[in-house]
Amino acid sequence: MIPSYRGGFEPFVPTDWQRRELERALDPHHRTVVLCWPRRHSKTVCAALIVVWRFLTRRTQNVALVANSDRQAIDVCFRLVRTVIEQTPLTRALVSSGAIRVGAERIELPASDNLIQGFPSNPAALYGKKVSVAQVSELHAARSDEAFQAIASSTIDSADGLTLIDSTVGSRASPLAGLYAARDQDPGLFFSHLSYTDLEDAVANAPPWVNADALRSRASQMLPQLFAQFHLNQWTAGSSALFPPEVLDRCRGEYPLDAAELAGGRAYHVGGGLDRAYAFSLHGDRTVTTAVLKVLGDDDEPHFYVLSSDKVWMSQASGIRQNFIRYRKDFGLSRATFETPNTQDLAGWAADQDFEVESVFPSLERKASAYTALFNAARDGRLHVHPDFERLLSEMESFEYELRPDSAKGSVPRFHHAKGARDDHLDSLAWAAYSLRTVELPAYEVLGVHCDAREPVRSICVLLGGSLVPPCSETCRSFRNVADLYRNYRERHGPRALPIEQFATQKVQNVGSVSVSR
Repeated sequence: MIPSYRGGFEPFVPTDWQRRELERALDPHHRTVVLCWPRRHSKTVCAALIVVWRFLTRRTQNVALVANSDRQAIDVCFRLVRTVIEQTPLTRALVSSGAIRVGAERIELPASDNLIQGFPSNPAALYGKKVSVAQVSELHAARSDEAFQAIASSTIDSADGLTLIDSTVGSRASPLAGLYAARDQDPGLFFSHLSYTDLEDAVANAPPWVNADALRSRASQMLPQLFAQFHLNQWTAGSSALFPPEVLDRCRGEYPLDAAELAGGRAYHVGGGLDRAYAFSLHGDRTVTTAVLKVLGDDDEPHFYVLSSDKVWMSQASGIRQNFIRYRKDFGLSRATFETPNTQDLAGWAADQDFEVESVFPSLERKASAYTALFNAARDGRLHVHPDFERLLSEMESFEYELRPDSAKGSVPRFHHAKGARDDHLDSLAWAAYSLRTVELPAYEVLGVHCDAREPVRSICVLLGGSLVPPCSETCRSFRNVADLYRNYRERHGPRALPIEQFATQKVQNVGSVSVSR
């Protein structure tokens, strides 16, 4: 019995390809077996079942479950093996009778002198152990192959010694890639590698428990290289351009650098970003401030327009303050994100402004979130950069990311500019867009509704919860405001435009009060 993707537990029934690969893997000549399959393809489940099979059917089995951290070894590897034993009727009965002893970190079968135990990926803790079966999980994310080599060498003293590896792919510099390269030269190594060419291949051929809609959703939210590694199981190498030419071309375009004119009656917010360098940076870093407008586009998706991207001379605080005051006055700036450290001298000033300011530390996770959102907008044609911002466009053209193994977090995207290039304007843009991440925009806003009509008319009016345009709409100031917004909307959507009744109820939000005459 294994955990079911529907919830609860169900009997393990291998798919045809799993059965084929497992039959080949369990050839007794194989002393190292690698199950390198995409995420959600049951590679860890299959490794756990092999562990349980060996534990139940042979004697003097010393099984070591090794992961990249102590928590992962216990919470993932050991916990899954324990779940299989506790949920399968036969072994559950053995646990109840005391024949199998299940503890917090070890499982014993005294009658056969068998033991299962979890270990972190610590070479010092693994040297000198005699192991019958070693399961090594997510080798692609290990910092080095030292722990793997130590535990794999511990299995050679057993006639039936076996090293099991369950992992997705990683970069070609990972320890797993070395095994992949040796797969045809070592007869004792079995390397099962399943991959997909693209999203549609994965949707068509993934196991039935992998939801196609969920897979498409992940593809739309992840960086291409990250999706290719996690869900297509493709090897990656080196750096990739975050904004390849075809994506960058979608960003370039002219538009008015005026917030109200650009919005055309639609609701909008303007966010600011600050990437501050030290005044005498040895690396030639610059301090840059940026203003970005967020508005719903004709596709009803959020679009981002760069309104200003400005270098601050000598990184002076006075220049930074002046830029943000100007953004507030000219564009209606409502919030901003300052990258820390090196912004302490601005904290007091920021607290007194009539726009929100948050200070964020550029951790790997936060930068990944900011840049992934920026890439998604660019890929979908929702990030717009005016040709006047040449330096920003140049930085986007030379900006890269790569996936580096991290023992605790797996493959984490890391962002950097190409050698000899800069990324100050782009960093500032990323934080400006990040400042607007929680802003939910209605398509259009009205600042209050006032009605002088009598009750029968009020009940039918679309501005007051009804579904019709009342006869008094031509003389009603509130309805004239909505009619002006509707004209802008129809100019954008043409024949696809909704009727004014649906527009008023679906696209317009009242952000003011409602008043009626008695």
